This record gives sequence, C-alpha cells and structure tokens, in this order.
Amino acid sequence: MSQLSEALGALIEQPAPSATQIRPVSRISFSLTDKDAFEKSAQFAVDWLAGKIGGALPGEARALASFDTRGADGFHPCHAVRVDDHSGSIWAARIDEPGSKPSAGETWSTEMFVERPIGGLVRFGAQLMVRRPSNSPDIRPSRPRLIYDLLSTLSAEADGEAITDAPANLTTHDDADTLARLIYRPKRRLPIVVVSTDYDGWSQVNLHQLGVRLSGAAHLYAAGPETSWELTRLIGKRMSTFNGGVRIYMPGIEEEDEDPFQHPLWLIPKAGPNHALINQLAERIFPLGFQDNEGETRFWHIGQLRKAASATVAMETVGSETEKLEAQIAALQDEVADLKEQLEVAAGLERIASSAEKAAQQDVQRMQDEIGRLKAENYRLRSSAQHATVVEEKSAERELASYDDLEDWADEVLGPHIFIHNKAIRECRKNGHPDMLERIANTLLAIRDHWIPFKLEGGLDRKEAATSALAALGVEDEGCFTRREKASEKPEYSVREGTITWVLYDHFKYGNSRQNSEQFRMYYAWDEEGRRLIIGKMPSHLPNDMS
Repeated sequence: MSQLSEALGALIEQPAPSATQIRPVSRISFSLTDKDAFEKSAQFAVDWLAGKIGGALPGEARALASFDTRGADGFHPCHAVRVDDHSGSIWAARIDEPGSKPSAGETWSTEMFVERPIGGLVRFGAQLMVRRPSNSPDIRPSRPRLIYDLLSTLSAEADGEAITDAPANLTTHDDADTLARLIYRPKRRLPIVVVSTDYDGWSQVNLHQLGVRLSGAAHLYAAGPETSWELTRLIGKRMSTFNGGVRIYMPGIEEEDEDPFQHPLWLIPKAGPNHALINQLAERIFPLGFQDNEGETRFWHIGQLRKAASATVAMETVGSETEKLEAQIAALQDEVADLKEQLEVAAGLERIASSAEKAAQQDVQRMQDEIGRLKAENYRLRSSAQHATVVEEKSAERELASYDDLEDWADEVLGPHIFIHNKAIRECRKNGHPDMLERIANTLLAIRDHWIPFKLEGGLDRKEAATSALAALGVEDEGCFTRREKASEKPEYSVREGTITWVLYDHFKYGNSRQNSEQFRMYYAWDEEGRRLIIGKMPSHLPNDMS
C-alpha cells in the first residue's frame, strides 16, 4: 500500500474528535449565457473577494491566475487556483472569514468556481459553509449575496429556462402551460417555487425578498389568479398552487407516479403575511444543491483543483531527493485535508437530511390535517345549505359533469371519508369512458351513503344495505386475489400518500370485460386511523392471475 493510501486509510478509520462541526449551508450553480461570461463572472467574483479579504489582492488575482494569501498578516485566508487544459478552463477560489464567535472556532467559508468547458456554456457556482461549535443553535439559511448581484448583472439559465434575480410573473394560460411542462420536465435539477397572488398582486411572501434570498437556487414564479386556475386545470387541484398558496415542486416528479405530499404547500395563514415562510423555503431548498457532485452539474470545489495541482507539482519537481519528497508530502497533505473536509461535509449533510425528513413528515401531517379540515368544513356547509333549502323533497345532488370534473365533484359531494388518489383521478381523465361516467358517479354516491356508514358504525343492517345498494348498480365489493396478501407483492396494486404506502387489497367491480366502455374497477384501501376510504386506482382493470 502506498504512503498516500495509508494516510488516507488512517484518516477514515480514526477520525479525530472535534469540538466544532462543519454545517453545509448552501450550494448553487447555473449556466451563464453572456459573451465572455468566463472572464466577466470570474472578475465579478474577484471584485467581491477584494471587499472581504482585508487588504489589496495580489496582482495574479486580477489576471484570474492562481494566488494565495493564507498566512499573510492582516488578511483573511484566501486562495485561488486556475487550471487550463484540453477540456477547457476552471477558476476556483475560497475565502475563510471569522464568524460572530471566532474564539469558539466559528469560521464561514465561501467557495466559488467558474468553468468554461470546450463547446459548452460557462458555469458558475458558489458554496457557503460554516464551522462552529457542535452545540450551537440553528443558523438562518442563506447564500452569498454574490449570487443575487451576479444574476442582476449577467444572463443565466438552468434546466433550459432563464433564471434572474427576481420571480418571473405568470399571468396567462400559456404561462400556466409552460410552468406545467417545467414541473414535469425529466431530469429537472432545480426545485420550483410558485407563489400564487390575488388580483391585486398580493402574496403571503415579499417577492423582492424571495429573489434576494433564493434566486439561483430555484426557479421562482409569481402566478396570478388566471394562471393559477389554468394550472389547476392542467395538473389537478392536489398538485396546483392557488388562492394565495406557496408551493415547492421538488425535482424528479413523474406525472404517472406523483405524490402531492412530497411537494410542500403553504396556504394563506389566518394572521396575514407569513414572515417565517422564506426561511422555511430556504431550509428545504439550499441543501438540494449539495446533490450536484458528478457529470455536467459537478460543483468544482477548490480542494479538488488544489490537490490536482499539488500532484502535478510533485511529479514535475526536479532537484534533490529532499525537494521531491517535500513536494510529495505537500501533495499528500492537500489530499488528506480535502478528504477530511469532505468527510465532515458528508456528516453535516446527513444531519441536515435527518432534520429535513422530520420536517417533511410534519409537512405531510400538516397538509393532511388541513385538507381533511377543509373537506369536512366544505361538506358540512353544503349539507347545511341543502338541509335549509329542503321544502318537500331532498335537493338534488350536483351531477358529475365529466372525468375532468371528478376531482372537484368528489371534494364537493363525497365528503371527508372518501379520498380519490391523484393516480385514480389522472387514470379516469385519461382512460375513463363516457358510457361509464354516470354508473361510476352513482357507485361513489352509494359508497358514501351506505358503505361508509357501515365502515364507520358497523351493524348487520348497514352491511346488508351497502351490499344491496351496490348490487342494484351491478357492483360487487370483493378482494382482488384469492390469496389476499398477493396484492402486496405486486407494485401496481399500491399507491403512496406522503410517507405511507397503501396496498389496494380490495376493489369495487362492475362488468367482466376488459373494455372501459363496459366495465370499471375501483381499487381501494381502508385507512382505519383516518377513517377514510382511499380509492387508489380506477377505472381500468389491473392485471391479475387470469390476465
């Protein structure tokens, strides 16, 4: 084993205990589309460093060459590395500044890079980390102001879309279509933040402050009422953002397998503007940038370039054996220092991920509670209104107009104990047949009026009433497989809601054909704790032992 391997192995196996920890704060990168973007953005970064270093920058800095002020009296530690080869050019820099408690070891580190690949767009990135005592309280999530100022000066893009220093205003139906396409764009890297506004332009967050804090880290949009309602028509109410709500659309959404609870939604607070919301958005969004480690989205941190440069110097060193050994040791020290910091960063990200998971679980519960409350209140108000208008006979139910109307109709008519999953909504819109629409609606009403009361209150009479009401429509309620557990072995018989996977063991069935013009299936699970019927998939026939 080589001296380098032994040193690195020892570092991994026996990490030294420390009273301080590195906390990764933010990492942001995007492409620049201006002419001479490499020189312009790198000079922009040098100018930014000049205001922080504590003295005059070396002449090499203005020439975008490597420089090093570490160890110089009166200067904050700062250094840059420039690498040029057949694949392009990379300039990277880092500055370490004392925090509010320098005696306790608090240090803020800002890294940045500019990459000019041959044949590709220039990329810019900046990263913020802090080393502080292990028992320190949480920090306010932030990113270098450099990002906002750069986006105010140069043109940038990510995921094929322009990004600027402020949220883009969406006001038309075409804007909604463009946004929907971006939400479901394959391999989208950045999250999307949509702030819905009212007709006066009011929103629960300050849009200027949103741009100052989050530009570059996410696609930012302010959607007017018309755009919000069109977005709802395109992607469904459960995935939309409207009526003053603010939502994060995380990367990786697949239309056929989406889970609304994985994309946090903040509704209008009763007390007015939500002053804490921008911090909450930042806490969710900034850590996502640390996933950019490989390929075209790689974040080039200076340690990678420094150790490569050190290794090159070591190989090219000529002179005495002592000089060659000193160069090799310097390269080894750079390698070890970089690996040590990366291990600490990984540990910091693990802590952040654990905290984010808890926050996500709380979000899911918050959203579920709010949806349940709104559905119950809506159903109560509609029932009260219907009761108040009854003179001699019960008011007629609102008819289900089309499969496009299913989501709204279900929320208005079926009450809080029936939940139709987004997968079922989309499948009905895509494959539901007009000839089955009325029968599906009547079946859902029979379930509401007879099957739900039986599940909630029990009783042989209620069970018989549910069976009879369904039978009158030609509908049966039975298990999907003779061996019940077989449903859990087939992924297509499951749906996710938040962090919970529901296995669809049973179904309401009509007809024996495979044609949706002559049959439908409602595959469901019963949520005992939430007292809800969850219809996970319909109307198409899922494959079973016979098919």
